Amino acid sequence: MTQREGSTRYLSDQDVAALLPPVPEQIALIDDALRAVARGAAHQPPKMPLDLGAGAAFAHAMPAAIDLAQGRVAGAKWISGGGAAGISGVVLIERTGAAGLRGIVAAAALTAARTAAVSGAALRAYPPMTARADAGGALRGAIIGGGTQAVTHRAMLAALYPTMQVAFYSRRLASELPLRDGDAVAPSADAAMRGADVIITAAAFGTAPREISSASIEPGATLLVIDYATSITGELVATLAARGPLLIVTDSAAQFDATRNAGKVGSWPAAAVQLGDAPAERAAGTTTLVNHLGIAACDIALTDLLLDRAEARSIGTLLPS
Repeated sequence: MTQREGSTRYLSDQDVAALLPPVPEQIALIDDALRAVARGAAHQPPKMPLDLGAGAAFAHAMPAAIDLAQGRVAGAKWISGGGAAGISGVVLIERTGAAGLRGIVAAAALTAARTAAVSGAALRAYPPMTARADAGGALRGAIIGGGTQAVTHRAMLAALYPTMQVAFYSRRLASELPLRDGDAVAPSADAAMRGADVIITAAAFGTAPREISSASIEPGATLLVIDYATSITGELVATLAARGPLLIVTDSAAQFDATRNAGKVGSWPAAAVQLGDAPAERAAGTTTLVNHLGIAACDIALTDLLLDRAEARSIGTLLPS
């Protein structure tokens, strides 16, 4: 299906899964997008939460425009859901100066891939500094949560650290988790995290805040926090800061500040540095917390690539203009 002038291509979640490039390519693409945001080559407002009423799932409108190799690309993501309802939405993009909307892409699989790619970019910029990592030992991982993000993050860890063994903590059955050879299921979040060099917290939205001991977090570990303050509370952050060197990183300082001001990350302090900037210098044994909330510039960069691949392979549905 060659795209006609003015037509719009729709990609389903199944299309997205078939079109995603290998994980290292996803990480490189997202790293470039984060650098574009950091150097001002993107217009990236904070996401806009919408009030759907008491007890309703969350909903966010996320616009952005970003300079990519092929020119300026603009669009927005609508994402909603959470908890048992799951997360769904769409991304709409256009290339500025072209005629009409270029594509509408289902956002569930895309968001899961983008989030893991941001985590991968963060690990490349801020690898763990634990005693084991400094000694060149085989690294250990932990994933708190067992949903879609656990799947894409386990694949990301396998791409970056092929020999890493991961401990999972989730309310799901072991048969539902993306376990690989050497992985294990822990009886508690503390047990999963204890001794891990890389920790990913991906609890479902709406999960009650967890009680996690600072003793379960290895000094020098890198934590990818993608569940706001559900697993890593502001109080735990303060305890870690009192224990030793601590660095807080985010994907968008403006968005993180807006989220802090809205009270959605508890008493977390401001981030010291943004992904895409030159990596901050870290003292030996620095524990690094990367709390990334998701920015549309990364979604749009990945969506544009998927549409390129879809056009080359004639995948998707052309909508009438």
